[in-house]
Amino acid sequence: MNEHVSSGTEPDPTSSESHQETDDQLRGVIDEYMSTFQPEPEDTAGVRERILQLVRDDLYRGPSTHLQTEHGHPFAISTASVRSIVRNAVDSVDGIRARSVDVEPAGVPEGSAATVSLTVAMRAGISFASTADVIRRSVSAAILAELGIPAARIDINAEDVYVD
Repeated sequence: MNEHVSSGTEPDPTSSESHQETDDQLRGVIDEYMSTFQPEPEDTAGVRERILQLVRDDLYRGPSTHLQTEHGHPFAISTASVRSIVRNAVDSVDGIRARSVDVEPAGVPEGSAATVSLTVAMRAGISFASTADVIRRSVSAAILAELGIPAARIDINAEDVYVD
């Protein structure tokens, strides 16, 4: 569900070559599935294209985080958007800069809350313990305001110190 950004070279999922390869793989799966039974031709009209369009739409959106409203209605939001919400909340704390952010669905039912793990860089001379409380309050408020769900847990790891 959550993807970490890699510094290595990865194929561009929006390239036409990547689309053709994905389409070919999906057509093979669809054809194999369709060969297991013989539906009427009118029942299969457009099925392949509808399936391919769903997959293409998902590729364009990128990875999604699946959550639920307080009333139990499921929704998905791009993982990049969720990470951006958390990064902005962290960066609003004086002397702290977000590094990596990982948000996982939590709660009962699954997705009714979020577990956040993040790494930060902090300015030299800042007390981490008291600042961690400020970070947690900021992230918790942003997740609740933007996503409508509470943060069940917020884990913070200071991995770097910087000097202004």
